[in-house]
Parts: sequence; C-alpha cells; structure tokens
Amino acid sequence: MSELIHIAQKTKILAADPSLPKWQRLYQTLQAFSVPELQSIPQNVQHPFEIDRVVVDQVLNRNLLGKPEDYENMADADVNVILDSLDKVSSWLLNFEADRIVAELNDAQNKLPVAAIEAVREHRDVMIPKLIGVLQDVTAKARIGELAEGNAHFYAIFLLTELTVEEAFPVILEAFSLPGELSSQLFDDAVTSTLARILAQFAGDRPEVMDSLIQNPELYEYVRWSAAESYLYLVRDNRMTRDEAVERLTQHLRRLVASKDRALIGGLICVLDALAPVEALADIEEAFRLGLVDAYLINRDSIQRSIAGGEEGIRKALERCSETGIPDTIEELRTWASFKELPPPRPAPPPPLPPIPKASRVATPRKPVQPMAVPLVSSGPRVGRNDPCLCGSGKKFKKCCGAPK
Repeated sequence: MSELIHIAQKTKILAADPSLPKWQRLYQTLQAFSVPELQSIPQNVQHPFEIDRVVVDQVLNRNLLGKPEDYENMADADVNVILDSLDKVSSWLLNFEADRIVAELNDAQNKLPVAAIEAVREHRDVMIPKLIGVLQDVTAKARIGELAEGNAHFYAIFLLTELTVEEAFPVILEAFSLPGELSSQLFDDAVTSTLARILAQFAGDRPEVMDSLIQNPELYEYVRWSAAESYLYLVRDNRMTRDEAVERLTQHLRRLVASKDRALIGGLICVLDALAPVEALADIEEAFRLGLVDAYLINRDSIQRSIAGGEEGIRKALERCSETGIPDTIEELRTWASFKELPPPRPAPPPPLPPIPKASRVATPRKPVQPMAVPLVSSGPRVGRNDPCLCGSGKKFKKCCGAPK
C-alpha cells in the first residue's frame, strides 16, 4: 500500500550512509529512487517534487555518466547538490504518504479502514508523530468549541495504545480530560469500552493519574467512572492488591459522599461491588441513606451478594474484564456494531398482482357434472324390433332408431 514510504526511507538512509564514499552513495541512491512507484504520485501535488527533480536532472546532464565508476569523477559540489535534493524529495514523499494514510483513516465511515491501519503498523516510525499531531490538533480545537469532522483522531487513540507509544499518553490523557461531554463527542463509545484499559496500560504504576480524573467534577462522568474501573485491571494484572484498590476507592467514595457528587457515586460503588467490599460497607450504606445512589445502577442486595461471594466472586468478576490495553485495533473494532458487515439484503418480494375489477371477475370453472342416467319409459305402444320405425324413415326399428349405438 505504501511502497513510496519504503523508497523514501531507503533513499534517505543511503544518502546519509557515512560508510560509503559520496559517489557510491549517489549512485546507489539514484538506483533506489528510479522506480515505477513514483508515477503513482498525483499530478496536482507533484510541484515540490518536480522542483527538486529538475535540479537533479540539470546536474546529471552536466556529467557524462554511464558506468558506476563515472560517478567517482563527479565534482563534490555536484554530488552534494544531488544528495541534498534527493533527501528533500524523500522527506516530502514521507510526509505526503503519511498524510494520505491519515486521510484514509479520517474519511472512513462505517467500514473499517483495514489497509490504513495495517500501513500505520508497518510504518510506525513515520505514522506515530502524525497520529500524535492529529490528537493534539483535535483537542486544541475542541477547547475553543470546534469539533473535528472525520475519524482519524478516533483511530489514533486505538493505534497509539496498540503500539504502546508512551510519549503519546499525555496527549491521550489531555484528549479525554476535555471538560463536559467533549470527550464523548470526540470518542463516543471508546470512553466506556476502552479508556479503563488504556489507563491501566499507561498509568498502571501511577494510580495518582486515575485519582485525579476520579476527583475532577468538571470531566465527563463516564471518563471518571472509567478511571475508577481501571483499578479492577490493576488488581487482575497483579499490579495492585485487592486490599489497596478497595482502600483507595473507599477514600474516593468518602470524598464524593461528602461533596454529594451524585454523578459518580453510583458508578464508584459498582466498581467496589466487584471486589466484595466489606471494608467499605459503612460508607456504601451512608451513600444509600443519603439517597445519592441511583437505584437503576445498583442496590444493597447486590453488595451483600458480592460480599458473600468472597474470593471466588472476586475472581469471576475480574475474569469478565477485557484484556488490558488494545492488543489489536482491527480485531477490537471489528466487533463493534457500527463496523460489522451486514448480511446482503433479502431480495424484494414480487409486487402483488393488481386486483381484478369487480365487473370482470370470472368464477373459477368447475368440473362438469355428469348427468345421471334415467331409464326411458315409453307411454305409447311397444315397438318390436322388426316393426317399422316410428320416425317415418321406412326402415325397421332395429335398423333405425333402435340400432345399437
């Protein structure tokens, strides 16, 4: 898909290879750059590319170059001009191809952009700065009320997590820390389905990162809830003990109850519920007593059942947690309803026949009924077989009307 990236990278490496004399660098670089894939660059974006290529052609035309050895006799100034021009062209190609891949991610709607995602994986060193830049730009615009169109920022969250790009985490964190529902408007279900796993991957050794999100009432409530849920992943992954997680979450619950932060109290109790929170029972009861827990989220009976379930119940609850981080963006998103391939539609039924006008309706023909045989009874004198026929034909009856039919 992105052969031009391979060409540009190879060109830059060869042009700067200190182990080769400059003339050999030049020869090998020109060989690497003279490939048919360059013809795939659209004409309307070739202007910077053409400028440097003209410079290269002008210098080459001043020298009689046939065999590789001829390059050795070139002036250093000419060699430097060509190598510099090829380096600039290669940089332009890398940027052009990276922007094209980002555009494919951005333009993807209900069809998963598999080819673009695979290109990001293949060229991570080129694509990671681009994806970080996309997130930074979208976040900055959202803060001033400009919501981005397209989906590149959405895929950037998944791909930067899959590729475990540590330097991207501050940018990811800032994007999810937008005030109000801005993070939901930008990332939709990624807030509730993946944020806890992202936090567990990047900030698992820094629970204070999750704590700051939980305690910030300016954030979207499901961002805060996901921050609390990340503690379950840390316990499941043996990066934090169950007792430590319950203690930290209980401290959060006390502060939230004290400030009557109803938006998160129910969600936080749901997270505690998975850990059989006997130590937090008094604080949970206080939240229920004050009417700060939405009944549709959780009730007292659920808490009592979790405590009764003990370690086995905790184990089962933690087993329901998905894998930490995003192991595979394609497989992750393939299961989302918006990306599932729908079965082909059923063929439309044939249109109904038009109703027959009442006046022209014809009754369905029936099988004709055979008439019942009725014996003939003569009321006149009996005619003998050899008597003249009564029809007046002059023939005998047996040879006329009385003949066998």
